[in-house]
Amino acid sequence: MADDQRVYSDEEFGLILRKAAELASRAESSATSSAGLTLTEMKSAAAQAGLDPALVERAARMLAATTTTSPLGRLTGGPLRHSHEARFLIKLDENTADLLLSTVRITAGLAGRQDVGHSSSMGMTWHDGGELESLSITARPDADGTIVSVALDRRGTLGVVAMVSGITTFFVVLFSIFALYPEAPALGVGGLVAGIGGILAAARGYWASSTRQVRERISVVMDAIGQTLGKPERQVSEFHKVEDGAAAPNSEASIR
Repeated sequence: MADDQRVYSDEEFGLILRKAAELASRAESSATSSAGLTLTEMKSAAAQAGLDPALVERAARMLAATTTTSPLGRLTGGPLRHSHEARFLIKLDENTADLLLSTVRITAGLAGRQDVGHSSSMGMTWHDGGELESLSITARPDADGTIVSVALDRRGTLGVVAMVSGITTFFVVLFSIFALYPEAPALGVGGLVAGIGGILAAARGYWASSTRQVRERISVVMDAIGQTLGKPERQVSEFHKVEDGAAAPNSEASIR
């Protein structure tokens, strides 16, 4: 039992407080187990903690729709296809679809290509058929608001990585068999194993790094879409008042 009359230093007092907080956290986690929280519950908890609920909602939309990774994705360091879907409570009409298409064009870096997307009262579609990676974004009206889907296909990039790795492996095999093995068999086998292992490690490292960049790109696009669809209707109407005038924000001249 601790001595109630003992005098503790400031450093000891800080350690005691930290330890007490750890014990309290463990007690709470063991006493209550939650199956999860809805977005409304998270926003309510954030408001009680002094955080902006709108930021929590935006962060939730940045999470990938598919959290599980296939065995091939775990082996290579990332999936071949990325998909993200988010629901917004704002109704999608023709004006909002036009504004959303302009946002997507600017955010995705294809502002000069006005023929890439289409918008109408039925929704919005945008597609970038790149040489290696294909990005598509769609928005469609829903009973509760608007559903936005983002999909990215990276099979072309994986093909290039596999081709470069295969060519490099071919030369490593030739060098190990015809240059190292005749002089020292053990060195030849060791060089072959180490060379192939290094190539595979480098290829996986590049794929994992590029996967993180892709996820960041999708997050940026979804964040911009969330900010656009989160604007009040008054701001959307003001956008189209300007669009009907001399310079529209989503016109080719203004985007350039």
